[in-house]
Amino acid sequence: MGSFMGHVVPGAFFGLFALRWTFCVLQRYHAGRRAAGTHGGGNHTPYLSTLTFPCRCLPHLPLEGCLKVTAVAVGMTAEFITAFKNGRFTHLGNAQHMTMFFFFGLNGIVDILLHYRAPLPPAADYLSGTLAFCMEGLLFLYHLHGRTPMDVQVHMLLEYVIAGNIIAAVLEMCYRRNVLPALMRCYFTLLQATWFFQAGFILYPPIGRHWDEHDEGQMMIVTLIFCWHNAAVFVFILGSALATNSMVKALPPAGIYRILHPLTVISSSASSSAATNLSKLDAEQVRRIIEESEEEDV
Repeated sequence: MGSFMGHVVPGAFFGLFALRWTFCVLQRYHAGRRAAGTHGGGNHTPYLSTLTFPCRCLPHLPLEGCLKVTAVAVGMTAEFITAFKNGRFTHLGNAQHMTMFFFFGLNGIVDILLHYRAPLPPAADYLSGTLAFCMEGLLFLYHLHGRTPMDVQVHMLLEYVIAGNIIAAVLEMCYRRNVLPALMRCYFTLLQATWFFQAGFILYPPIGRHWDEHDEGQMMIVTLIFCWHNAAVFVFILGSALATNSMVKALPPAGIYRILHPLTVISSSASSSAATNLSKLDAEQVRRIIEESEEEDV
């Protein structure tokens, strides 16, 4: 990762997953509210968190798990190839990056195993995901030897974001009927993505002048930029919540049912029946639909 592209690639990885999770979490939340006739929020809104979401086009394929494993394989291969100098493995930093990638790949493998009903505990995906963030934080914390003050500052700010990821994942695992921990996970994952991009521009700018990594004034600017990233991500998720709510309101009842029960395909002849059934659902029935969807996906 000691290059501009070395920060852009993991940033893109986290960003794509964060955007997908944000959309899916908000879509499920608003669909549950509408199906149950819930106009307010809070604990009465039917919702159940899952770490992954099925793909509409390939509902029976563990797409997210496969993407994690593929991205990790590419990342580990690139780090391994670039770690050699004169035929010797000399870049220990690459070994740390490969180790970090490995744990996220392990999380992807757990996602795939759960999808195909392997005999694993139901929360194994959350545990493996939390472990991956913990190992990422540990490796970055002890990845700062001999760095400049600004380099250390940029990576310590990333450490705080990773800690937020860990806390959010644990809270989501414990309070799966509350949408807020899930949105916290989306928030910190997206913030981690944007900060990876920003770190690349600060430490390895592809254009323009390099930062003075010992200047205290410029280090204060880095802190300001980090705060602006927090504000931008919060505003983005807030706007996404409003936009998703409007989108869900415009969907027909059959579309709502597909969101709550994505592995069920509703034909056009069954759409009117689905509309009738949805109009009679209460919050507990919607929760049951979401639980059945999770069981089929797992």
